[in-house]
Amino acid sequence: MPFWKKKCRTSGMLKAEVSRMFKKVTLYTNKLKEMRGFYEYHLGFRVTEKDETGFTLAVGESELEFRESDRQAFYHYAINIPGNQFSLAKSWAEERVTLNRESGEDEIYYRGFDADAFYFEDPAGNIVEFIGRRRVDRLGDFTMESLLNISEINITTPFMEEVGSLLQASGIQIWGSNGIDPKSLNFLGQGDAFILLLPPKRIWYFSKAKGEVHPLMIELTDSRQIEVSEEGRVTVHTAVNPIHDRLEELDFSGVLSWMEEGETQVLAKGDANRADELPNSVDTRFGIASGSKIFTAVAICRLVEEGKLAFDDRLPELLPDLFPASDVTVHQLLTHTSGIPDYFSEEEMDDYGALWREIPMYRMEQPADFIPLFRDKQMQFTPGERFHYNNAGYIVLGLIAEKVTGQPFTSVIQKQVFDPAGMNRSGYFRLDELPEHTAQGYLDVAGGWRTNQYSIPVRGGADGGAFTTAEDMEKFWSSLLAYELLSADMTDRLLTPHIPTKNGAHGYGIRITEEGYSISGKDPGVRFYSIVRKSDHSILTMLANTECNLPAVIAVIKGETDSGD
Repeated sequence: MPFWKKKCRTSGMLKAEVSRMFKKVTLYTNKLKEMRGFYEYHLGFRVTEKDETGFTLAVGESELEFRESDRQAFYHYAINIPGNQFSLAKSWAEERVTLNRESGEDEIYYRGFDADAFYFEDPAGNIVEFIGRRRVDRLGDFTMESLLNISEINITTPFMEEVGSLLQASGIQIWGSNGIDPKSLNFLGQGDAFILLLPPKRIWYFSKAKGEVHPLMIELTDSRQIEVSEEGRVTVHTAVNPIHDRLEELDFSGVLSWMEEGETQVLAKGDANRADELPNSVDTRFGIASGSKIFTAVAICRLVEEGKLAFDDRLPELLPDLFPASDVTVHQLLTHTSGIPDYFSEEEMDDYGALWREIPMYRMEQPADFIPLFRDKQMQFTPGERFHYNNAGYIVLGLIAEKVTGQPFTSVIQKQVFDPAGMNRSGYFRLDELPEHTAQGYLDVAGGWRTNQYSIPVRGGADGGAFTTAEDMEKFWSSLLAYELLSADMTDRLLTPHIPTKNGAHGYGIRITEEGYSISGKDPGVRFYSIVRKSDHSILTMLANTECNLPAVIAVIKGETDSGD
């Protein structure tokens, strides 16, 4: 299938779909900060990638990237939207921007394309066009999820015939004419996707601005890349994006973040909500399963510093009604050396979701709800004898935190961890009350997929199940290592290798290796990994809302970040 005939998949479609040519368009600006604020916060676009020198927006099934430049630049680009939502989109835009006018009108109908359009400008002076395709309908109100794809992008060049011939030789044919007109606007493409080729100084429609030559890059859906130089010369070659390509091969859905030397890069892939085709963005919240045991450990350490308990306190002293004869200490619970029976042993079962086929997951809202699942079982071994990963041990830590504070466990974590670390997008959310910009977890099943809503407890707790973002994880590690959550002595105790394991050692709620300090989580529809390196305190975080190949994804990112060391 020719690249320009690839169809845009969009939920709620009632009539024909639109053709798609552009995978990603990269533009340059000397107003990067203003531009990100305008698109992300003022207009509400989802950011799918960001670093110190640029950011990328989701535009339906296309992406629009802005990279920092020291020169002022402006372009024209158009976005396809459903024709039946044109008036809604125009009203939405009028609440946020001033629409451009031509001959007193702020919209136009293009008969040759059977489409309506309106225009506005962003802070860099880019001429933005929303073009409603009348043959395409979509249910519902206009939102950012109504955007179908990038429809048009301009190439302004003094080398009109040379560039036109190159593009046509590459299979991008001129539309509605027998040849390139070097003095006018030329459309190259088909259907609903075009490159607009024009000479400098031509006045843009619905604008007084004259066309200028500026560099840009266009990645087509067939992975070819069109690169325009500062002089307006054009080359066509195969796009080289090894990290993106490998993640697509792995069908990765989630967010990756790595911070080195104070600079952070974040990349989002896949959908947060498959039913409505809402893409993941850099600030999407994800469940992190057992990765949140570290929050429980930090809270317990803070309570020790406050004098509300001690590491050598025993369960009969703290929870006499539940464990009147146990010899287990707080330290042993933190290090997985308590020997208490577990409600889910990862050595005996490999499907956490199977547990909730017999037990109503919707009743599991607080630590006390888990007690009947393990309290009356036999001890696994003498306390302190050896390491054995234990979820129930952290449930008991949650009960202890509630007992000594008089507060629900989730409130304890909010006060002791999230608030002091500035993790304002993290929390223990009910699966049936997820806030906006939170990813659903997905399981692959025969014939398709389903969410993980009935495969994990309805609310996370002391042994796992918090939701967080890549940025909040960076805040957590930074606060922890800066001794903002715990004193230096207590932080050292948390990060001490208390007990050896097969792959390193365990501290309090954390794995310790020669490389660094790491946490991870694995639930149905959830994969999570985060590590801070000992050598330079660089941070790598992976959050996924599918059961992806976690080691393979980590290897892709580590290979990329290590390549420059």
